[in-house]
Amino acid sequence: MRYLSAIFILLSSVAHAQFHAYQSLNASFGARNAALGGRVVSLADGDLMQFAHNPGVLDSVSSGAIALNYSPYFAGIHGFQGSYYHTFDKIGGLAFAVSYLDYGTFTQTADNGDVEGEFTADDLMVVVGKSHRVGSFSLGTNLKYARNGIAGYGSSMILGDLGGIYRAPGVDWTIGLVFKNFGLVFDQYTSGDMQVPFDVQIGTSIKPEHMPFRFSISAYNITEQDVYFAEASDVSTSRSVEIADKFLRHITVGTELIISDGLQFLIGYNHLRRQELKVNDKGYGAGFSFGMKVAIKQFEIRYSHATYHSAGGTDFFTLQTNINSFKKVL
Repeated sequence: MRYLSAIFILLSSVAHAQFHAYQSLNASFGARNAALGGRVVSLADGDLMQFAHNPGVLDSVSSGAIALNYSPYFAGIHGFQGSYYHTFDKIGGLAFAVSYLDYGTFTQTADNGDVEGEFTADDLMVVVGKSHRVGSFSLGTNLKYARNGIAGYGSSMILGDLGGIYRAPGVDWTIGLVFKNFGLVFDQYTSGDMQVPFDVQIGTSIKPEHMPFRFSISAYNITEQDVYFAEASDVSTSRSVEIADKFLRHITVGTELIISDGLQFLIGYNHLRRQELKVNDKGYGAGFSFGMKVAIKQFEIRYSHATYHSAGGTDFFTLQTNINSFKKVL
């Protein structure tokens, strides 16, 4: 059952062309992104966790910002994420992040089923990011080290992200574009050719004037035409429905209801997740996500829940603050 639950999570994170190790590279970084569908690259308003999705947003983050996230997945799988942003005198601002996904302890058996012991599996990612703003544009880059281990075996990669943000003058409208996870493999499990999980993502976020809503729509797996795990003939007997389904499998949508700076509600939808994880043509809520933000003095607290399958979903708990704010209090 532990293996089955882990597979459900991995399926929700990637398309067919990217279904292999290093699933933490494609997981949602923080509660806000998870609540909005998991692929938002256009939010640039001081949320530090967003830089792991697009380094171009770092120009909106204040020095001293720190954020922590905890995600209890299925069957004893746990995710931990942390990030920090600091402005240095000579080189300017740098962001640092670490992501650790613990798959737990597994029973090791022989071919005949005899128990031989136990083994563990985990993913680790370390990120350093920087951005530079020129007018309405902000460009950023992330340098990432990723390691994946299972039962004493492991592999590692050095990867990079190149992202940008455009802010439309006079309106609350941003466009984000990121070339994600390009790089090279250092070590791998076998002598085969392990590929990096490269992706191109683009999105936009807009808050219409005099409306308490911010809308975000994102496209991902742009370099892949088909992201079906099943045969196309199994998806739909209608050609028009099949074309629409293929298109929507590259899209996530999300909305934030902004009551005030200290209270927000979020909802999102990921069509690929729903289509690949539904059971007998019933989604049981798969693909939908929701969350909220509450700000209390120096702290921003975010919670979200993303439904993956009829078996349930995953919660995300994110806490962000600024360590420089405590100097004023003290």
